[in-house]
Amino acid sequence: MAAAELTPTSVQITYKPSIGSVGTAKRIVEYLAVITKATQADWVVASTYFPGTVINAEGWTIDGSSDGAVETVTYADTGDKILLGSANVGTEYLRVTCLE
Repeated sequence: MAAAELTPTSVQITYKPSIGSVGTAKRIVEYLAVITKATQADWVVASTYFPGTVINAEGWTIDGSSDGAVETVTYADTGDKILLGSANVGTEYLRVTCLE
């Protein structure tokens, strides 16, 4: 099966509070997406589901036997893609941190 663009089944948004800043303040937003991952190297278009400047992303995949494994997550500016590089398949929990 070839790698493909994925659509999250849900995306939860959390604005992180700040009590002060030095210089120009940036709003920090954290997204938690639930995605069904089918094959290695699937991806999500960042700006569609996680608007802002991506500064961190990490994931965890739960497979059909309920085992979990860390996902290999990278960002590619070309195509604005968050790449899910591991061979793990199943339900992906992806946390993406952005600056707004």
